[in-house]
Amino acid sequence: MSDKTASVIGAGSWGTAIAQIIAFQGSTVHLWARKPELVEEINTQRTNQKYLGDISLHPAINATNSLQTAMQSDYLFIVTPAQSMRFILAEMAQYIRPGHRVILCSKGIEMETCMLMSEVTRHILPNTPVAVLTGPNFAHEIARGKPAATTLACENDDIATNIQNFIAIPHFRPYASHDIIGAQIAGALKNVIAIACGIAKGLEMGDSANASLVTRGLAEISRLGVAMGGQQETFLGLCGVGDMMLTCSSEQSRNFSLGLALGRGQSLSEIMGSRHNVTEGVHTAKSAVKLAEKHGVEMPISMSVHKCLNEGLSLDEVLQELLNRPIGYEL
Repeated sequence: MSDKTASVIGAGSWGTAIAQIIAFQGSTVHLWARKPELVEEINTQRTNQKYLGDISLHPAINATNSLQTAMQSDYLFIVTPAQSMRFILAEMAQYIRPGHRVILCSKGIEMETCMLMSEVTRHILPNTPVAVLTGPNFAHEIARGKPAATTLACENDDIATNIQNFIAIPHFRPYASHDIIGAQIAGALKNVIAIACGIAKGLEMGDSANASLVTRGLAEISRLGVAMGGQQETFLGLCGVGDMMLTCSSEQSRNFSLGLALGRGQSLSEIMGSRHNVTEGVHTAKSAVKLAEKHGVEMPISMSVHKCLNEGLSLDEVLQELLNRPIGYEL
């Protein structure tokens, strides 16, 4: 058991699952939630029904709606939606101290600025070390103690090792990387490709189409990541190929299931209105197109998803655009 303490900021499905990991490891963890009724449920019933159903939560998880209380911990795992990240960091700034370690666990790109979560954090908390946790992990499985591995990206080796040792348990294995940019691009943009794969599944286009979308999607994501300063090999690892395999093929994925519903004829407003969790790929598609234009990178699948979600293009029109693109070299 570590003598360090941890808080998880955000009590959705993934935030609660991370709290479970820390509790399994042997540490008491504060789980911050804004709503008092959720705090009471977690502390008295040991469940988070809205996000994790009947999964029993570890007794070492202590929910709180006091950000000041949560900020007394050494490790701060930030798991709020990407579009809310700037707001919550600004609230945290008044309590930040030199010993804090911030671990970003939300996958997305700020829509208005096209900034990565690490860039937003450094803008608000310029003197606080930042790491990124991202990989092929479904919250329900992790919360139940199913085995998984993940990427922990951090530019400082000592801090990376310190965080690794804090959260590693036999069924949750964090592998370190220096590529904080590539890890975030992979984690955010695979959600856009997952929507495309879900649409293809909904349209009953077949497994070959899915494999093609995953492979070509990974190629365009890695092109953008490298153009932004990421490393090519990152996209072949857990946060690249691993997360694509998971997210682009399972109905447990919010982004894949959204695409599936679109392919089966539901409207975007109907789908979004029926969900508790944020489907981050909807926001990320627009940011992906802006970043592709800025860095001069072709991203036809991401562009097609963006047109479908944000410009009102029909699925048939989007499909025809993709199928009629010129044929070139694979790489």
